[in-house]
Amino acid sequence: MRADGARAIEFTPDPDRWAKLTDSERHVTKRVDLVALKLSHDLSGDPGRNPLYRVSDGSESTDHYAVLTRASALNDALREAGYGDLLAFENVLVLWNDDESAYNLVVDGETVVDRIAAA
Repeated sequence: MRADGARAIEFTPDPDRWAKLTDSERHVTKRVDLVALKLSHDLSGDPGRNPLYRVSDGSESTDHYAVLTRASALNDALREAGYGDLLAFENVLVLWNDDESAYNLVVDGETVVDRIAAA
């Protein structure tokens, strides 16, 4: 996803292990494992609201947002990751948000988020 065509992180996701965001419609109301880049700071705009981050794996044509509904030691990487960090989401709930015409990836107490380090 770099403008010069180089890869910042060498990682090729196994399609049998990781869902693509382009297939999110098939996964609505299900829990899946996926890999995505964090592409924003917290967009919630209010300290009292659930943190919200734009994410992408480059395959989707519809916006996707990771919504942190229950922080835990298992999903701290979502909040701590910087812009462009590659994250692995395990057991994330996929929901459709009619109001925003986007997908929400619900990160809760059952979700594990890990940073995938550069090679």
